[in-house]
Amino acid sequence: MPHTQQIHAGDPAYASPVIRPPSPASSVGTAYGPDDTSLSDSGLSQDVFQRKWTTNLRLDEPKHDEVHNLKDPLIICPNDPQEQKLLFEEILHGFRQRVQQLEEDEIFQQTVVNGSQIGKEQLPSADNVENLIQNMIGTSIGNGASDIHDGPWNRRSTAHATSTSSSMRTAPGKGRLGQY
Repeated sequence: MPHTQQIHAGDPAYASPVIRPPSPASSVGTAYGPDDTSLSDSGLSQDVFQRKWTTNLRLDEPKHDEVHNLKDPLIICPNDPQEQKLLFEEILHGFRQRVQQLEEDEIFQQTVVNGSQIGKEQLPSADNVENLIQNMIGTSIGNGASDIHDGPWNRRSTAHATSTSSSMRTAPGKGRLGQY
């Protein structure tokens, strides 16, 4: 007889635990390859080796943000018109970057607070086909709309109505003949 799990009304319904095989023995310990230090570096003392790689990696140099923050906040207007223009462009570029960053932050904050609005916006109603087609076409046809005539599907001639009446079945009082 198979064992069935009994659920009591007072117990929370937890999912059954995931049972997986144990990790292989080779993944428990890590094996490193042979040392790839060059001959020139292997002859150096620890202190000299550290200074060499600190210099190569530029770990002692300030980052770009630190250099940017060291700039004097006061603007000194240069006398040369070309330098004035360059300074103006630099300041304007900084303002534009800051405004773009603030706009992106505001959009992010709104998304976090309000959640995503995808799928919640109301789609256009498809009740009026003529209205949808006019909206898709736009006003490019404008005044020439009076030149547009009905096609054969909208003509209500008796010959057309009698020829389709036998092929179309409608419930009594529903729809008109010749109209699709």
